[in-house]
Amino acid sequence: MRAMTENEFNEWKSHPGTLAVMEILSKRREQMRQDWEGGAFTDYDERAMALTNVGNIGTCKGYAFVMDLDYEQYLGELDGEHIRTGAEGSGGSSEIVRA
Repeated sequence: MRAMTENEFNEWKSHPGTLAVMEILSKRREQMRQDWEGGAFTDYDERAMALTNVGNIGTCKGYAFVMDLDYEQYLGELDGEHIRTGAEGSGGSSEIVRA
C-alpha cells in the first residue's frame, strides 16, 4: 500500500463524493450543536448526562477530524511507517515502507 501523493489527496478532498460526505458531516455536527444548545442532552442523572455529553463531544471531534484533515495531518496519521515520495508530475509516487 502506498500513501497518496499531495495531488491525489487534494483530488480526493475535492471529489464530488467526498464533498457530499463532508456536507453530511457538517450538517450532523451543526445539528448536534443545536440539540446541545436546546438541552437535548440534559438529564437529571448527572452520570448519564456526563456520559451522553462525552460521547457527543467525541462524535463532534470525529466529524471535525475528517472535515479538517489536511495533507500533513494525513501523513502524520501513517504512524510507524516510512513514506517515500517520488517527484510529483514526473510519474513519481509515494509509497509506504513498513518499519
